[in-house]
Parts: sequence; structure tokens; C-alpha cells
Amino acid sequence: MMRALLGLVLTGLWLPGCAALPSEDPAELERTWQRAGVIVVRARSEQGIGRMEDPEVQSQLAGLNGGAKRPVIVYLHGCNGLPWTHLPVFYLELAARGFVFVAPDSFARAYRPEQCGAQTQWTTAARFAEIRYARDRLRAFDWVDPERLFLMGQSEGGYYAGAFQGAGFAGRIVMSAPCFEGRGDPRNTLALWSKRDTWMRGLGCSQARHKLALDGDIHAVIFVEEARAAIRDFLLERGGRGAE
Repeated sequence: MMRALLGLVLTGLWLPGCAALPSEDPAELERTWQRAGVIVVRARSEQGIGRMEDPEVQSQLAGLNGGAKRPVIVYLHGCNGLPWTHLPVFYLELAARGFVFVAPDSFARAYRPEQCGAQTQWTTAARFAEIRYARDRLRAFDWVDPERLFLMGQSEGGYYAGAFQGAGFAGRIVMSAPCFEGRGDPRNTLALWSKRDTWMRGLGCSQARHKLALDGDIHAVIFVEEARAAIRDFLLERGGRGAE
């Protein structure tokens, strides 16, 4: 059933007139950007954790100007929204290694239904637009290395990270979501999922060149050390060491 639903998501994604859909309204996209979760570490005693619109976060990001260009992870949250009150410590570890973590908040939109397990063409257009918007906004910053932008997502976010057909990312990390032939770039994708995850229901991402199927049924694979090690290695092998 889930395979059929997800297959329908990919049907007619690029219909004429898609750019006029409310899901791609510039004001709505700007809200997802301003409410994006951000983690940046300039030094051990200087770090910004909050929303893009927060003055402290803006100050920390501005402080990166003139220094080494940073790799950036654009993170796509799952169908329930951005869990900003209980972010995994692992994301802080990546920030300490020089990465800047930016997670657009899809639910900052004035209209954003929760559609777990039953994605629609509207959701697809919305998430893809959010990826393009974040990518383009990041490219305008002096401190961003455009050759080291990474796209990472969990669950619904992982699905769209893998399915996104646009360019501009040095690698993709798909967590607990299926992949489909002909979508995204499986050559430079790391896919991670649990073999008995009920949300996957036998699906996987076998066509990804880099993949890890974990024993167990955990959906939030980021909390598994084996998965974190694979993500760490994948990023660092692609020049993501940043300004350590």
C-alpha cells in the first residue's frame, strides 16, 4: 500500500503551471527560511542555536564572513515537523566539525497540512520548492562553500531529499525513506534505514551507491551509532571537514 502511495507522489510532478501553485508562493517560502533551525559553531565558546530569524543566530552567521568557507547541511524534517526542542547531539557534533546546519521549517507556512503516509502533489511541490529556496539563499552568503552543500532528510524529508532532481548538492543522505529509480542522484547518495521499520514496510534504497540497512525497527536512525558513523564518514570523505 505504501509503495503504491509513494508511487503516486511521483506521478505528474512537473505539470505545466506548477510554479503558480500556492506551495511555491515566495512569501510562504520566505517563512520556511526565516523559521529554519540553525546550528553554527564559530569557536568552542561561540555557537548559535536557534532560528534563522533570531538576532543571535544572525550575528554568529555574520561572524563567519572573511573566514574559511563552510560546508552546509540542508536538513529536511519529517511529516510531523521540525523537532527543534530535542535535536540529536550528533548535529552539534557536525557543527563543531565546521558544518553549518540549516533546517527549513515547512510548517512555518500559513497553510501546511500534516500528511504522514499519504503525500500529495501539493506536498511534493512544497518540499521541492523549499529545497531550491534554501539552496539559492545559501549560495548568496560569503561564508558558504557552494561546492560543499549537502542535502539530508529524515522520513518524509528523506524521501524528498532523495527524489529531488535539482543540482547543487555534493551529496545526499536519505534516512528511513525509500528511493526510486530515475529520481535524484543515487551515485552520490547515502541511504540508511532499519530492516523492520514499520514505516518502510519492506521498502529500501538498494540503488543508492552507499547504503546501510540496520538491524532492528527504529525509525529515527540518527540515534543509532552505526548510522551516525556512516553519515560522518560520508560527509568527511566528500571534503566536508570545514573549519575544524
